Amino acid sequence: MKKLLLLLLLAATSMLAVPEAIHAELPYRTFYYDSNQATFLRIQPIYTPADMDSARFAEPVDLHVGADDNVYVMDKGANRVVVLDPDGTVLRTIGADEGESMLSAPEGLFVTPEGIIYVADSGNQRIVVFDNEGNFLRDYKKPESTYMETGHFVPTKIVVDRRGVMYINLNSSYDGLLRMNQDGEFMGFFGANKAQQTVLNWLKKLILNKEQLLKETANLPRPITNVALDQDGFIFTATSGGFGQGAIRKLNAGGVDALKNKTLVNGHGIVDVASDADGFLYNVDMESGRVNLYDQNGEALFAFGYIDNETQQYGVLGFPTSIGVDSKKDIWIADSRTGTIHKFELTEFGGDVMNALTLYLAGKYEQSEPYWDKVYARNDMYNGTFQGLGKVYLHENNEEEALSFLKTAFDTKGYSKAFWQVRLNWLQNNFLMLASGIIIALLLIRYVPRLVRRQLKRHPLPASWDRPISDLRLLWYVMLHPYHGFYKLKEARVSSWILILILAATIGMKLLSLYFTGFLFNPIETSQINLVSSLGLFVVPWITWIIANYLVCSVKDGEGKFREVIQGSTYALAPYLFFSVPLLLLSNLVTLDERVLVDSINSLMFIWIGVMLIVMTQVIHNFDFLESLKNIAITVFTIGTIWLFAFLVFGLSYNLYDFFYQLYKEVTFYG
Repeated sequence: MKKLLLLLLLAATSMLAVPEAIHAELPYRTFYYDSNQATFLRIQPIYTPADMDSARFAEPVDLHVGADDNVYVMDKGANRVVVLDPDGTVLRTIGADEGESMLSAPEGLFVTPEGIIYVADSGNQRIVVFDNEGNFLRDYKKPESTYMETGHFVPTKIVVDRRGVMYINLNSSYDGLLRMNQDGEFMGFFGANKAQQTVLNWLKKLILNKEQLLKETANLPRPITNVALDQDGFIFTATSGGFGQGAIRKLNAGGVDALKNKTLVNGHGIVDVASDADGFLYNVDMESGRVNLYDQNGEALFAFGYIDNETQQYGVLGFPTSIGVDSKKDIWIADSRTGTIHKFELTEFGGDVMNALTLYLAGKYEQSEPYWDKVYARNDMYNGTFQGLGKVYLHENNEEEALSFLKTAFDTKGYSKAFWQVRLNWLQNNFLMLASGIIIALLLIRYVPRLVRRQLKRHPLPASWDRPISDLRLLWYVMLHPYHGFYKLKEARVSSWILILILAATIGMKLLSLYFTGFLFNPIETSQINLVSSLGLFVVPWITWIIANYLVCSVKDGEGKFREVIQGSTYALAPYLFFSVPLLLLSNLVTLDERVLVDSINSLMFIWIGVMLIVMTQVIHNFDFLESLKNIAITVFTIGTIWLFAFLVFGLSYNLYDFFYQLYKEVTFYG
């Protein structure tokens, strides 16, 4: 027994001595943005931190990737420009300890394709220009202009266009970028953000007089945070706040925003923006804590990275201040918290994705196919692959395959184009069969009722069926003749099982519409349908309408009984029953270009239901028309009150339940 125990002890000791398996994992996650579902979904890494020995900096606040892929870093804490090669090795520094080349708290820089370096020397309130070797060329002070007499000239960021015109971002300036030519002459302001109008400001303008408005604090636009320039001469401004609206603007020479003040996903806390040779946009966002990639139109593509103020790990950002992209689409980020420059390289998967997207967005679908195939081989869950290959198959006239891929990607626009062609092909191949089917259907509609009536005359139904059939026929009559129909309904007492049958048919039609509406009009996975929530949102308003209508109209001396309100409200659903059938069929037959037909019928259906409820209220409660409208308005308000009360009761009940549950857990834990 002792030998056995000793053997087991030795075995356990040897197992502990075996080294554990080490798993290489990035310190952050990568996500892709599915625009069709408007959500971020996880994906394998697109970028990974580069393995390089980066120089240490005192406070890197800006960087610029030159045409030669050298990286120019503005080190504010050391009052110098540091030039790195593509591997992160220091080549030289620019900025002297004294004389004209001495910098003071510089905050921005720009390097022209010819290698001329412009520095926003904030502390010295000037723009200083160096050649590529760091030799001082000249500087620019505050330009002479009546517009600049009272303002301070504290440049923070700068870009220079092909003509040599400087676009300078001034500290806390609301006027936009200051334009200055090579002679140092003031050329005006450019690209200012628009002041955001709020409901409060609108009310003030409506109520206050001119003297009172003059005393109000001016509604100022948000100041520009950062600025960049692409190879085509477009100027990009980055502006934080505004929940991403106008976070990145792409301005032409006339100051027109090509992105049209687009609301950017992950742009609320934007720090900087960069653009690569293919027009893809990159930003760093403090609010989301991510590095974000966008296409040429500002549509979100990917997000990765992680921001941690206490980080000491390369690849995890502490306080990012600037971003740049080189010719290989590698991303460089200045981090003032850690005093380092982070470089993120495209993974093999990321390279295939970016190549596929570049060709796909340029309309070169056939050329993008090999890259999409590579992406698909590595990740068959990335919806961008399905969308890309769907467009490829559509371009190759393989519509059946395109339908499958585009549906998987939830791309309704592409699916609509493929479906149109599939439908056209089917009609061309089956026109005679379709025409025959339509003729047969019309004949059945015309002659089957006659045959049924003849059979009923020969073999009449039992007398007990007369009342139920009459009640069911009344459903159609009420819809076409609401006033006469509801008068008949008021005098009748409809069987409970008939009402239940009508309600069951209505709910059944709702279920059919949830699961069998065409993809173009209901682009969701049926497995993702929340049946309880969907039916609840359909049934609860109808129930609260009955309760609120009866209570309000009873107080207003309405003559309708509760049973009559239930009957009338049930029969008022007739348009939904009859219109849902053609809507369901059309949703599976038409394309997005023809959706006006479906939308029109859908709108007509709800308008008809609304008219039915108005007439029901007037007839059942014996009101005149204006009284009915007034009481319906009060009914709608009462419905809102009931929902608010139910919400409060639910919230308080949940808090009470949670209190006792937590108390129970503590008692059982310590007991």
